[in-house]
Amino acid sequence: MNSNTEKPRGLLDIIKEKLDLRSNTKAREIIKSGRVKLDDETVKIPSRTVEVDQKVSIVSEKKKYDFHKAEKSDSEQKGFSTIYEDDHFIAFVKPSGLLTVSTLKANKKEKNFNDFAIRQYKNERGQKEELYIINRLDRLISGIILFAKSPEDEFAVRKKWEENTKRYYALVDGVPPKDNDEIKSELKQNRIGRVYSVPKSQYSKLCITYYRVLQKSSKNCLLKIEAKEERKNSIRAQLSESNMPIVGDKDYKGKPSPIKRFGLHLFSLRFYHPFENQEVEIKTPIPKAFKNFFKNTK
Repeated sequence: MNSNTEKPRGLLDIIKEKLDLRSNTKAREIIKSGRVKLDDETVKIPSRTVEVDQKVSIVSEKKKYDFHKAEKSDSEQKGFSTIYEDDHFIAFVKPSGLLTVSTLKANKKEKNFNDFAIRQYKNERGQKEELYIINRLDRLISGIILFAKSPEDEFAVRKKWEENTKRYYALVDGVPPKDNDEIKSELKQNRIGRVYSVPKSQYSKLCITYYRVLQKSSKNCLLKIEAKEERKNSIRAQLSESNMPIVGDKDYKGKPSPIKRFGLHLFSLRFYHPFENQEVEIKTPIPKAFKNFFKNTK
């Protein structure tokens, strides 16, 4: 958030106004935390005077979240980086091991990405701001989560949301016979939520997963995956049934993860933007844990 003053003003008053804060206490805390810059200088003095044309900026709140003991490399981070933003939508990357939205466990609300992201957004933009989540990922899967900035924006994007395209990076146990192929099968979900292939019926859904090998060793490979037709856990089920279970996926015959996290990441989300009247693609790089795995593997 950037701001230029039109006349000399106190820094404390500027921070209160920009973040819509009612108390001086919270504004002082933000300034003293080192999050406020005057031009390129970090300022920790609330009584500092801001001259005309000096630029005031507030950097994201720096917090460390330990979402999952086995996911320290992904989850011990300083807030969430914005990977896409326009006037209507904003996107962040959810780490592996964190719920997307809240659930009740023993009558207690679990920590979840949605709450953390909205809290961070409010701290940066003002407490009156809201976000409305568009897509979700399972707890174990990392990747892009898109938010709308108003109910109207959410309603507009959902009109053609089913036409979106999602692509993943998957680190798997096993090496396929072909470097490029597709997996096509009818999938059905049982009572405990496990998905598996069945003959076509009124209860099944045709799912198609395209994959391409990016890197491989004698026992593992890194795949780029596009889910053409998808249902919950369809990628996990189809890779497992093709003798390529995702590392760390114990529900689908995967071995314990050598990278201490689940081996599936949503790196690309392409959707129809209702206000730009065209498709927009959001992308992230390959997770470091995936890339580093092959550095020391023959």
